[in-house]
Amino acid sequence: MESRRRFLRLAAWAVALPVVSQVAWGLDYPTRQITVIVPFPAGGPTDVIARLYADAMSRNLGQPMVIENVAGAGGTIGSVRAAKATPDGYTLLVGHAGTHAANGAFFSKLPYDPVNDFEYIGSMGDAPQILVAKKGLPNNLKSFAEYVSTNQAKMNFGTAGVGSASHLGGAMFNFALGTHVQPVHYRGVAPAMSDVIAGQIDYMIDMSTTSVPQIQGGNVVPVAVMRSTRLAVLPDLPASIESGIPNLNFIIWNVLMAPKNTARPIIDSLNNSLRKAAAEPALRAKLAAVAVDMPDDDRMSPEGTRAFVKSEVERWVPALKRAGITPVE
Repeated sequence: MESRRRFLRLAAWAVALPVVSQVAWGLDYPTRQITVIVPFPAGGPTDVIARLYADAMSRNLGQPMVIENVAGAGGTIGSVRAAKATPDGYTLLVGHAGTHAANGAFFSKLPYDPVNDFEYIGSMGDAPQILVAKKGLPNNLKSFAEYVSTNQAKMNFGTAGVGSASHLGGAMFNFALGTHVQPVHYRGVAPAMSDVIAGQIDYMIDMSTTSVPQIQGGNVVPVAVMRSTRLAVLPDLPASIESGIPNLNFIIWNVLMAPKNTARPIIDSLNNSLRKAAAEPALRAKLAAVAVDMPDDDRMSPEGTRAFVKSEVERWVPALKRAGITPVE
């Protein structure tokens, strides 16, 4: 009888051990540097947002958060690396509407499940897309759309690569106008924007973090912000809805996540840190300067972020397929 009781006690201890370990991880975490993978080149819009948060979170976590840029294949290379990392809270990923929604349509065999291969920590901010053009093209969206429709065979638009936010914006602009302007894919947003400025390509639709400084510097022609309201930092730039052209609402959300099976206490610790960072006036001011909006409170939670990403997958993948996107093998 005593041996049976001893066996039951040992069995109960063994069952409880993973729970105890997870709690311990949460209490001790973090004890060393955290790597945050940005699946795009340094200096791009996602990288800008990631670095602002990493700086703030490093301070409130008491450990450095270091950005690692793992670019390529529309963000899939970095996303796969993060998905396959040890789920101990020391490798995280910043993804967005391209990597974790639209890529399901851009790639025929996406090497990760955007919803189920990750633990979602929280949302980081929403960047509107802005249509900018080379100098000499119309600066009114209705006139620009008419120009594109007439000259589409000889025009092109720039992207930061297949599956990037700029690819998504350009593809949906084609769909909304019924045009077939060809994309020119670059290895990152910086060289694409440089060629718009130089007049080598005609236009680009990319996140406000990239576009606002170039507009303010007078380097490109601002045409419209692709959403229903104007931007506080660019009050004279019309919203797309003002042109009378429907379905031009391209908001690029950004989220922080960890590999699947990362312990919940670690996720909670990171979520708490993310919320503290998002509440800092200095960080909010820097994001506002490039027109990044803070997410609603329900999207700051792990559950709310996961539900939102799932809904965006269900929105963008069918929309892009209807737009005639041919996925990359």
